[in-house]
Amino acid sequence: MIEVVFSLPVWISSLLFALTHSLFASEWCKQWFYRFGMTSQHYRLLYSLFAVALTIGWLFYIYQLPDSSLYRIEGWQNGLMLAVQLSGLGIALYSLKSFDAGLFLGLKSAHGEPEPFHERGIYRHVRHPMYTGVMLALLASPVQSINSLNLALSICCYFVSGSWFEERRMLKAHPQYADYIMRVPAFLPWRALFRRPRRTQ
Repeated sequence: MIEVVFSLPVWISSLLFALTHSLFASEWCKQWFYRFGMTSQHYRLLYSLFAVALTIGWLFYIYQLPDSSLYRIEGWQNGLMLAVQLSGLGIALYSLKSFDAGLFLGLKSAHGEPEPFHERGIYRHVRHPMYTGVMLALLASPVQSINSLNLALSICCYFVSGSWFEERRMLKAHPQYADYIMRVPAFLPWRALFRRPRRTQ
């Protein structure tokens, strides 16, 4: 008998989470709040607090759903999966060094400037290293239940689709971002890994 590993409640709640999260991050929603005198810094701070509360509520709902174990990897494969997970977390944390967390969270004012764009650190090799790190950490878990696997896959789908909208926003603010997209891969640094060494004359 083939075990059903698809969890409809997880995917429905993930879709509702994604729609709510994306709506609150949309330019339309920002402008609506700006009409009432809210500054961009205060909106970013409100958005950060809302995102945290929304994520906690979403994960709590999924935690309450009926679940069953899917697989548990043992032995040396377990160590390998844990190493991949730690690498993913390391990538996500390292990506934080490349931008101002105060601006990102709304704790500092951007003084009316557009969302910053920079190409330094790990961002020279991948455009969305934080997403890459989190996806590695989720998918490489050696212990998965039906709900946890569906949750991991839904988050990966949201990251991939969300990155597309994020990049459309960056292109409007920074025309040079188009060249960055052409040169730097989105999630895997395959160009850096498979770059041919230059021949010395």
